[in-house]
Amino acid sequence: IGMQDQWFTFNMFDAQAWWSRDVIMGRIDLPTQEVMISDVNDRVAREDAGQDDYDAIWYQGDYVKELIDETDYPSFDVEGACKVFKEWKGHKKKNIMTFRDNSYKSVITGSMAPIHHTPWKDAMDDTIESYLLN
Repeated sequence: IGMQDQWFTFNMFDAQAWWSRDVIMGRIDLPTQEVMISDVNDRVAREDAGQDDYDAIWYQGDYVKELIDETDYPSFDVEGACKVFKEWKGHKKKNIMTFRDNSYKSVITGSMAPIHHTPWKDAMDDTIESYLLN
């Protein structure tokens, strides 16, 4: 279990916890050490084969889908999340100072996040009152 550059963070960690729970409860049998080492080598090779950071997003999305498929973790639109991460990464590459000024559509609720009331670089008020203006 693990992933060093986290795109999915909570969903991935949560799905990993469910997978670990299922191993502990005997619902998932661990393979032999030889099979696990082979699996790790295969995963490293697949990750290394990626051409750019966008491929890393899809690689991690596939990992999350694998965890979901092996457990009863609630499914969600992983493909949609990968597309949002790709859009976010594109904004970040375009302008490191303004990428946080964009809003994105939730793959869980389908609602669009509101644009923040102040450009990120100018948002110095971190009080709850300022946060709740959105």
